[in-house]
Amino acid sequence: MSLPRGRKSCYTMGMTRHRIALALIVIGAFASIFCAQGAAAAKRTAKLSAPIIHENFTLLPCGGRPAHRTTLQLEGCGEHAVLRWDAQIDSLNAEIFKRLAAVSARRQFIAGHNAWLSYRRSYCLSTAAPAHGGTLAGVIYIDCVATVNSTHVKDLDSFLKSLRSS
Repeated sequence: MSLPRGRKSCYTMGMTRHRIALALIVIGAFASIFCAQGAAAAKRTAKLSAPIIHENFTLLPCGGRPAHRTTLQLEGCGEHAVLRWDAQIDSLNAEIFKRLAAVSARRQFIAGHNAWLSYRRSYCLSTAAPAHGGTLAGVIYIDCVATVNSTHVKDLDSFLKSLRSS
């Protein structure tokens, strides 16, 4: 049985579709391999930069007289304090980062900063845990973050002084 000119059997059309699908899969696989290799190469050669803290809270207002503040105002005042400490940490990080010439030292510094941020979050969450669900939990947490930040500023300042003297 022959088909009219220009017409293909369902079997032939099915085989063609399978070949096209297989070709697209192969092309997609190669494309993903090359993209992954390109991304890895870009990551290796990307210029490192000093770590910067990005807080994940929406800044609350800090108002009222200190002895008469609501818990939201207390939390807001704590957030403002945290942002001031963060600015000092970012500034010290940038200065320290400039003084670290070796790429490996810069990577270690970034890793240390990220580990410190993780510690700060976990530690302060644990200090606020007894008040979990209460209105003071946020205040306890943010006050802890401000305290840990102030200690970290002192540590970074000492580190920077040691770099300057060497």
